[in-house]
Amino acid sequence: MQEMPDKWPPPGPSTDMSEQDYRRLRMLNEHLQQAEQWIDRRSRKMLTAYGLAAAQSRHTEHLEEDVALVGTILFLRRDDQPRLRPEKHNVVARIDIPILSTAGRVDEPRVANARIVCPPANDHANWCSLFVNLYEQALQRNLTELLSIGALSIDVALIQQHVRSW
Repeated sequence: MQEMPDKWPPPGPSTDMSEQDYRRLRMLNEHLQQAEQWIDRRSRKMLTAYGLAAAQSRHTEHLEEDVALVGTILFLRRDDQPRLRPEKHNVVARIDIPILSTAGRVDEPRVANARIVCPPANDHANWCSLFVNLYEQALQRNLTELLSIGALSIDVALIQQHVRSW
């Protein structure tokens, strides 16, 4: 298992990494930045739509419900990469992002309380937060697995739970 250097971001391809592999990592980072932006836009639209629906329901009935908004990203293996375990299909990693999670009664979703998907710049400023999370947490610094990723599948789901009590 190859490891990327501890210093972020690496200034360029390391001696252990080919130029092509480094370009692949930069391309993956760009796609993950776009994914972060898409998740953020989609989440805001879903929260707005939910807020409108909840407001209409409040006028017709007593509304008690919990709501959660979750983003799920599946990182899929490139077609030219062999599957290490056939039962895993093409999934290299999965990350679930809790975008909005509330406990108790929800009268209306508060977009301001939603966790920002793309945090402000940090020590890994040239690598997006999703890339860093994928590499360091989900793949546990496994560069070979990171380089095998060739596609993403993204779901954003609004989960509603209606509570009735008497």
